Amino acid sequence: MKKHPAPLAKFLSSKSKNMAPLIAEAKRLMQIKIILNQSLDHELSKHIQVSRLENNQLRLMVDSPAWATRLRYKQADIINCFQNYAISKIVKSIHIKISPDDVAQKKNKPKINNISLSVESADQMLEEIEAISDSSLKDALTRITRHAK
Repeated sequence: MKKHPAPLAKFLSSKSKNMAPLIAEAKRLMQIKIILNQSLDHELSKHIQVSRLENNQLRLMVDSPAWATRLRYKQADIINCFQNYAISKIVKSIHIKISPDDVAQKKNKPKINNISLSVESADQMLEEIEAISDSSLKDALTRITRHAK
């Protein structure tokens, strides 16, 4: 007998006992993100993900070390922006992390292969260089031939 998957709406409804706390947490994090978007400049806010709020500490993820630095300078402003909202009693500190997914993607970028120059090609270049009259070009090409392998 084949089992059919349950409808997603059943699990996402707030009446579901198991999903209710998860949905409430997602809504709270979404409200925090909305407040951050309103209080920070657009360029900075689009690089921020609200990760979690636990033990009065708000964890924010950013996509690069440069944005993490800019965000660290704004920590006090961020905590102050929550003063106008009910969440102000909950957020006491901010922890900023760089998203490991983005860092992993940067590490997995293909490496550029270094092109090597063979000894035979270097010898051929040296023969051709003798016919060049421009001394600076001649010196530059001669330096390139020294890298032959």
